[in-house]
Amino acid sequence: MDIKTKVGKVVIRGLKDKPGVAADIFNELSKKRIDIICISFDTAIKGKADLAFVVYESQLEETKTNLYAILYDEDNVEIFVDENVALLIFSGIEGNTQLIADAFNLIASSGANIEMISSSREEVYVLIKSRLIDSVIDMFKAIYPKSIVYLDGQEI
Repeated sequence: MDIKTKVGKVVIRGLKDKPGVAADIFNELSKKRIDIICISFDTAIKGKADLAFVVYESQLEETKTNLYAILYDEDNVEIFVDENVALLIFSGIEGNTQLIADAFNLIASSGANIEMISSSREEVYVLIKSRLIDSVIDMFKAIYPKSIVYLDGQEI
């Protein structure tokens, strides 16, 4: 498990559900060299959708400023930022639903609520409140004592 604590969550609520809206946002953030770690998109309801993503803490304020500039003419769009989060990255789980279930059970057993889930073919990204990270680490080490845990790039 890899854990990143120097991250922040950005949520854009109430985006118009239309082709290219996410492309427009990420094209502009790309021009500013904002690094996107993972993305989650909620299905549109009544023509509105929510977009959430994780960036490095050092880019959080710049991301927020740029989003206000990008979305200045959008009606009823809200931008929320949370810097009190930690990103858990579970690797090597491709095709193993039980490992995914085990990871979610571990998080729940430690008392943490999942703030966001994103995945790729081989990894699942789970965002939780940073104040609960020690509990998750302790639980993970108790269940998987031979596993390696990285916290902000350092083995612990």
